[in-house]
Order: sequence, then structure tokens, then C-alpha cells
Amino acid sequence: MIRIMDNLQLLQAFLRTVEMGSFSAVARDQGTSQSAISKQIASLEATLGVQLFRRTTRKLNPTGEALQLYPHVRQLLDAVDVVKSEVHGMPATGVGGTLRVTMPGAFGRKMIMPLLPKLLARHPRLVVEVIFGDSMLDLVEEGMELAIRIGELPSSTLITRTLGMAQQKVVATPEYLKAHGKPESPLDLADHSCIAYAGAPRWSRWEFDSELGRQAVEIAGAVRVNDLDAIYDATLAHMGISVIPEWRAAEDIRAGRLKVLMPDYYATPQPVNILYPQTRFLSQRARVFIDFVVEHIPRM
Repeated sequence: MIRIMDNLQLLQAFLRTVEMGSFSAVARDQGTSQSAISKQIASLEATLGVQLFRRTTRKLNPTGEALQLYPHVRQLLDAVDVVKSEVHGMPATGVGGTLRVTMPGAFGRKMIMPLLPKLLARHPRLVVEVIFGDSMLDLVEEGMELAIRIGELPSSTLITRTLGMAQQKVVATPEYLKAHGKPESPLDLADHSCIAYAGAPRWSRWEFDSELGRQAVEIAGAVRVNDLDAIYDATLAHMGISVIPEWRAAEDIRAGRLKVLMPDYYATPQPVNILYPQTRFLSQRARVFIDFVVEHIPRM
């Protein structure tokens, strides 16, 4: 029995290495060391008598033998998962394993976390590990299978799938407007305290579209912060005017706690994308997550 489990562990390490492209990424995924994963792959190669990966200083490339072996190992481990589920009295439905995904905190809390109960009910053997953050990580080295990012993306080899365009609203509280007046055009923002997103490359420049074309304005204010929830809290605390995604502000706009400003001027929408490494095989759990989010995410 111990020998069988050891072999399954080797096959699992092989499977995840093909999918993630890095010993260190698989080590993070499985809670072990990079050397342990490397030894497991070397042991499997010795057992099979073939080389499974070409190792370079930057990445691992699966050999032809590895690509031929992969679908058979995938089928075998899926069958093992089904048997284990049935032995423990669990429904043998859906995919299993741990999916590590990173996303901005505000977007994740508001748009993704509410979807997880339904996803996990459909796939009871799935574990979703969510890492909040919005910096452009090396997904392979950090052991992440997926990332959700908002805004224009720098050039990279990552594959993207669009979730939608996040519409933006210029907002302030009635209390702020009573004390400081209401801007009627982007140029009026120069006379107001604007709460800027400090993580943006050009935080002091806001751009708007209108029937008159695109306008850009330099803004200033007493508060700059690199977290959308903090910007939102500062806005609700009457500290200034902000540009907030509609998905975040809609409830408070409807309730009258925030007022939409300059309705004839449209802040540039932000694309929302799911990103994943350019690997030959995307895991089933990653595919399931992407398809589910695309299908169920609320309108932005």
C-alpha cells in the first residue's frame, strides 16, 4: 500500500509540474520543498527510463514522452479521486484539488467570493486558495494558476480571457458637495480634493470621454492610497471626489449616499481579465473556475 501511495505521489508531482512549469511552483502548491519535487520527478524518470523534462535555467519544458504520458496520468488520478470520494461517502462529482488564484482585494470580496459557495457545491472536492493583491506577479514562480487583473496590462506572455469592462463613476457624498460645491466638467476638478489611486502609473491624471472628445485633467488632493476599498471608505467619509467602479458604488448610489457627478463625461472603463501562464495544459480545476466565473459574474 505504501508503495502504491508513493507512486501516486510521483504521478501527482509529474502532473502538476506539466501544468505549472516549475518545481518551485509545484512545491508551493503541495506544501513541500523544491528539492523534494525535483527528486520525485527524477525518481519517476528513473522508473520509466525516459527523460520527462528538459531543464534550463529559466523554465522546464516537457519532453514528447511527458506530453504523451500526461493524459493517461490525468485520467488515472481522476479515477483515484473518484474512488477516494466514494470510500469516504462523498459524491464523486466535479473536479478536485487546490486552485491558487490571485485577484485585487476589493474586486475579489465583492464579485468573486459570493460566487464560491455555488462553485464549491458543484465541485465538493475542489479547494480554492485566494490570494488578494494586484501586483503583476510571476504566476509560475509564485505557484499561482490564475490571476484576475483590472486595467490595461503590460506586455507579457500570459494568456488573457476578458471578463468584461468595468464602468467607472465619478462620485462624492452629498455632504462633501454641500461644503465644496459640485463640479460640472473635468476642468472644475482642479478646485476640488480628489482621492487618487496611488498604485496607478499616472495617478494624478484622470481621463474622460464626452461628445466633445477625450479630456484629461490633472487632479490633486490630500489623500492618495493604493487600495480601492480604502478610497471608497475615504469617499464615504466626505474626504473628496473619487473615480469608483460601478460594481463597487452601485448600492450607495441607489441609496443616495453617493452622488454621480458630471454625467455627460465618462471616465475611461477598465478591462477585467483572467490571466494564466502559457502552458500546454491548463488544469481541469482552472478551466472549471474560469468557465464558472465567466458564466456567473454579475454585470459590471
